[in-house]
Amino acid sequence: MWNILSTSKNHDELAGLLRAGGYQILGVKPKEQVLISLAGQNHVGLLEATFTVRKADKKYVVVAHDSIDPLDPTEPALRRALLEYDRFFGLQGVLLVNLQRKELAEVTFKFPRERGLDFFFQFFAAMFFVGLVIGIIALLVYLKLF
Repeated sequence: MWNILSTSKNHDELAGLLRAGGYQILGVKPKEQVLISLAGQNHVGLLEATFTVRKADKKYVVVAHDSIDPLDPTEPALRRALLEYDRFFGLQGVLLVNLQRKELAEVTFKFPRERGLDFFFQFFAAMFFVGLVIGIIALLVYLKLF
């Protein structure tokens, strides 16, 4: 069984492990809020992480756990918890830290239905190509070569 530690008892040990891994600590116990509207009534949700860190140009929210066994990120409860941290904090990913095994693992989520700039570039490139072909055919018809 896994246990995510929002406030680590081994705070100094965790900070040392992050620094040894090349991470710069940006925030300690950062909190993020979300407004949840249920049946027209608003509720405020709060989520607290252990740290926010940076390595190179990427920022991560740190989630520590104390499981002896490696965690399975496809396990539904863990996946939901990690996804919650990822969406609440909106950084480049989640850094999952195993305090027992002294391991750091980067967790990122990509949803197949999300459409980023790549999709729009491909769409407009395809539309440009189709327009170019139609334009060439129209020119050939106008010049009576087709």
